[in-house]
Amino acid sequence: MTVSHIGYKTQKKTFDKKNINEIKFILSREFIKMDELVVTGTRTKKIHNNVPIATEVISQEDINNSGAQNMSDLLSQRAGVSLQTSVEGGSVLNILGMDSRYILILMDGQPITGRFNNRVALDQILINRVKKVEIVKGPNSSLYGSEAMAGVINIITKDINNLELLDISARYNNTENKVGNSGSKNGSKNISINGFKPLKKIKIKFNADYDLINNDKSIQLIEIDKVKKQTLGGGIDWELNDKQKLGLNVQIYDQFETGKSKLMNTDTKILRKNFSLSYQYLTKSMWNIEQTFNSNNYSRNYVQIRPWGDLEKDDTTNEAYFEYEILVNKKFGLNELTGGIETSNSIYKSDRVISGKQEMKNHSVFGQSNFDLLNQLSAIIGLRFDDYSEYNSVLSPRVGFMYRFEENWKLRTSWGQGFRAPSFMERFIDWNHIQFNYTVLGNPDLEPEKSEGVTLGIEYINPARYQMSLMFYRTKFKNLIEDFTIQPGLLSYQNIEKATFSGVELMCQLKISEQIDSRWGINWVNNIDGDNKTIPNTIPLSITGAANYKHPKKNINFSINTKWIGSYRPQEYDPVQGLYVFAQNKLNAYSLIRLKSTLKINDYFNISMGIDNVNNYTNKRFGPFVGRSGYLEISTKLIKGNKE
Repeated sequence: MTVSHIGYKTQKKTFDKKNINEIKFILSREFIKMDELVVTGTRTKKIHNNVPIATEVISQEDINNSGAQNMSDLLSQRAGVSLQTSVEGGSVLNILGMDSRYILILMDGQPITGRFNNRVALDQILINRVKKVEIVKGPNSSLYGSEAMAGVINIITKDINNLELLDISARYNNTENKVGNSGSKNGSKNISINGFKPLKKIKIKFNADYDLINNDKSIQLIEIDKVKKQTLGGGIDWELNDKQKLGLNVQIYDQFETGKSKLMNTDTKILRKNFSLSYQYLTKSMWNIEQTFNSNNYSRNYVQIRPWGDLEKDDTTNEAYFEYEILVNKKFGLNELTGGIETSNSIYKSDRVISGKQEMKNHSVFGQSNFDLLNQLSAIIGLRFDDYSEYNSVLSPRVGFMYRFEENWKLRTSWGQGFRAPSFMERFIDWNHIQFNYTVLGNPDLEPEKSEGVTLGIEYINPARYQMSLMFYRTKFKNLIEDFTIQPGLLSYQNIEKATFSGVELMCQLKISEQIDSRWGINWVNNIDGDNKTIPNTIPLSITGAANYKHPKKNINFSINTKWIGSYRPQEYDPVQGLYVFAQNKLNAYSLIRLKSTLKINDYFNISMGIDNVNNYTNKRFGPFVGRSGYLEISTKLIKGNKE
């Protein structure tokens, strides 16, 4: 008798049928989950081991061991990912040296709306509900359209089949500096509730989060002292019959920020409402047809008041995005065909844009074929056509190949083209930055940014012990949008001729023993513009490492996560000159260390403790701004039902 399960080692036993009292199998986990399903690279569920497009997966175990509280925190622990300060004073996530506005951010396969400074605020996405994260590098506009010109990050939330579950966690964290100055009363707090309830053919899911953040005063002129975040959501998955499924999901997110500085007091209110309705139907000829309607609404109110009471600014931004999509899919033996049609309408209202309201419509059609040429060679070919109401139409192709050789070796390569449509802000902004005394004007004549990229990687997998991959990537950009100065104190946007982003990434997972496993990565990037000058704030070299220890007898785990950032010469934006100006001196190489331990008290309760930035490294000018901090988290998980 042979027993197998995804993520576990197959076990085979021989029994004497005349003398059987009990049949018992205890499966041990595979260190490398070769049979794990991924969806982002092809928009269909495929075994990770068989996907021609290289896909990096941050697993549930990686998330648990990270100690991170939100997506920005989680991703910043990866090699090749960094947080920078933007021109407007907010934080910008750079991935492989590329601004996150060139990376499409999805949640459960659907775009996240609500962009400030043209970027999704990933610190608004808490990881309590996240099951895993899939990262696909390189142009992916052939499947996803605009913004996927350099890659896609898909945040996949938890969905537990046939289980009645209630998961509650409470977390408190504080910085060493605040504890020393004012004790423990000003720490940050988080409460999270997630639940699943199966009712025959209907599964009900719900979630609620409350996050109160008391920030350290780290930047003198731009300070956010207190942040309140609240999320409430839920949904149903209804299996109408063997061939039809209906899905409904609603999420409401609310955030309120207050800040005080010597020059300005600010209040910011953010409200995001997401609604998704999907219907799946399997035809008699085995075509899988899925229709999805998405409605996403985002509003942001920003108020500036001088310390002496004068109102300087009170503006509101509203963004509405509506999308209808039909996705069809069918397997022909080992081959698979996927196609779809999308139509969307974006409406942007803001006191910061010319005329106060702008609108854009888009109609798209795309197709993709995934097939095996030989027993060892798989290929994927895709093409997408986008027709915008405000721009010329765009055609985005992609080709990928995977070649298997020996037993555990794979070679993957892909080529594709991508694009990003200029944002409403880049085209129509009309805003005066009072604190720094400059004005930003949009450019309605901007053209879409375009990219052409290639990836080449080799991978070796021994499921029981280790995995190692080496990937080279190179992406060329045309019509890249950048800031420039019309005159001192007056900024706008323009298309520049070209830029090239290239790099090498080495990643490894190693099982040292039954109790210890480790992961590490090295990322080197070389990003240059058309004049062969380094793109501002490119970090050439970064290295990450993580090790996890599970006590063989006691229910306790220890984790350490480290990140080393190589020396580089940072640049700051001078709004008067309209240029990035190099700092006088290079930043020395530095490292960030995180520690976490988790004690499983029983089947229902866990206690976790952790220390972030153990070595207390800070840089008041370029970051990180927050020094050593610690947290305590208590969680309980009540499960009822049959585990699959």
